[in-house]
Amino acid sequence: MPDTYTAEPRTTLGKSVARLRRNGVVPANIYGRGVESTAVQIATRDAAALLRTHGLNTLVNLEVAGESAARSVVVRSTQRHPVNQALQHVDFYQVDLNRTMQAHLPVVVTGEAPAVAMYKGVLIHGLDNVLVEGLPAQMPTHFEISVDGLTELEMEVKVSDLQLPAGVTVMTSGDIMLARVSGGRTAADAAAVAEGEQPAP
Repeated sequence: MPDTYTAEPRTTLGKSVARLRRNGVVPANIYGRGVESTAVQIATRDAAALLRTHGLNTLVNLEVAGESAARSVVVRSTQRHPVNQALQHVDFYQVDLNRTMQAHLPVVVTGEAPAVAMYKGVLIHGLDNVLVEGLPAQMPTHFEISVDGLTELEMEVKVSDLQLPAGVTVMTSGDIMLARVSGGRTAADAAAVAEGEQPAP
């Protein structure tokens, strides 16, 4: 069951929304396919908690005061202050639970690649997000990839190596690199160093 957050209808528009922010409230909008755009506002602490827990493109319920039923929404985008990064605005996208949606989901690299220490290689990060498609309730918040299995130079993790939840399809090309160990010494040089010899120049 998705987490539920509350919002209120917003009548303060334009430059006047600065007053809302000073009072601990973030202006927001709800839009979607066949949905009339609705101006709402949400407590800054609640918006921060939502983003911290779910990030973008994760299904949550949004209860708008005065409405009879909660809306199924995802956070599609946010705006932050260019200097202090304070949250300025949130865009909620109201989804149809029976219709697939597309979203860019972040890729998080975990673990340590043995080839980095063994051959003095460098771990190179590729794409930091991938495009996927699926029903809103099936969308993960992110993907994790482990580099623990990168034991040799030039080994890599590709998009095709992602573990996808049932019903979720990756739209990004499977051949694209997500992480790779590159450069460094050859295996022969590494063995020579281990034996106390100087590696070949």
